[in-house]
Amino acid sequence: MPRPYFICSSVIILAFFLGGYMLEGMGIQYVSEGGTPLFKIHIYSYIILLTIGLFTLKEGVKEQLLHLDTLAKPWLFSVIMVSFVILYGLFRYGTSGMAYIIDTFLTPLLFLLLLSRLNTDECQRLLSLIAGLLLLNSIFAIIEFVSGTRIVSVEFSSFSYFRSSALLTHPLNNALITAGLTLLVFNKTRIPNIIYLSIILLAMFAFGGRAAIGILLLFSAIACIPYVFRFFTHGIEISKQRFAIMLCLFYFAIIAMGFVLIESGITERIMSKLHLDESASARFDVFYLLEQLSLIEWLFGASANLQSAIELYIGISVIENFIIAWIFSFGLICTIPLLLVLITMFGSLTRKVGGLAFMAVPVFFFVSITNNSLTTKTPALLFMITVLFVINQLKKNKQ
Repeated sequence: MPRPYFICSSVIILAFFLGGYMLEGMGIQYVSEGGTPLFKIHIYSYIILLTIGLFTLKEGVKEQLLHLDTLAKPWLFSVIMVSFVILYGLFRYGTSGMAYIIDTFLTPLLFLLLLSRLNTDECQRLLSLIAGLLLLNSIFAIIEFVSGTRIVSVEFSSFSYFRSSALLTHPLNNALITAGLTLLVFNKTRIPNIIYLSIILLAMFAFGGRAAIGILLLFSAIACIPYVFRFFTHGIEISKQRFAIMLCLFYFAIIAMGFVLIESGITERIMSKLHLDESASARFDVFYLLEQLSLIEWLFGASANLQSAIELYIGISVIENFIIAWIFSFGLICTIPLLLVLITMFGSLTRKVGGLAFMAVPVFFFVSITNNSLTTKTPALLFMITVLFVINQLKKNKQ
């Protein structure tokens, strides 16, 4: 069997480069209706499921859980909750839609069993790989916006302005993943932090996620407060040469950012839409859907007729709030277990990681409430859980 690091890095690379619309462009009906049900599950999920199955047959379940150490109990609870949702979904919808639960929720949890086998050096390399891929994705997004073309051939009729789709193939999904990961990985490459963050910010404008930009900037400013306070009260130990280089990089980064922002028109959508337009109002109108649910529908999910009439009530065909979308699709009987999974895993990991995790995780969830990314098949949870777990492993190995 290949080394765990090779499997883990392959999963991350495949999740980045084979987005949903990329697979569609390759002739695989991963996102669109119809096609073979087997193709509705991403290849990285199959790799994770197969590898964990082989390890379990070889070592048993108990040995697998030992690798997770103190995370074993919250992990096991989360897997049970997700399994319950899968069973309920199979009972109500059949196999339709279950690929979403597997790709978005189940395989990120199972992936932790593979990550727990990595040593310190492999954890560091995987973290650098994710940081590098996020930067590469952001560079592609900026190039797409400036050139007005996309790497993946896909058009979004719901967007009145051009938005970059980059490698992760949907602007809002890109915005969610980029906003969530930035505070955790911006200092994990050899690229100077100021340049890395400048590229990320420009990419966020290219994705066009206004809420994501605002939330990321707000929490980034909050995260900077202790460092700014320490700088003015105690100072920092740094050589004059390095300090001069940092100031020089900062100076040229500001000039470069200003040039791109002004000359490329990358901020046009943001500046021309600083009011409550249809896209923004849909995030408030979505609460109107809850008023249409009967008591039974609150518990077990909306009827097929009501689910097909979403656009009639809010003007768009998607629900841009994952909690309301879960209630609408699955009812409280599944929404509560899914929320418990998020609270349990992210709560446990955030407490262990500490530091900027207390800023990055709220950014991720506040942004996810403003779009529909967590209601579709997405590697967002895979990336977030992976980064948090790997940072925790590195922190634990240092002690």
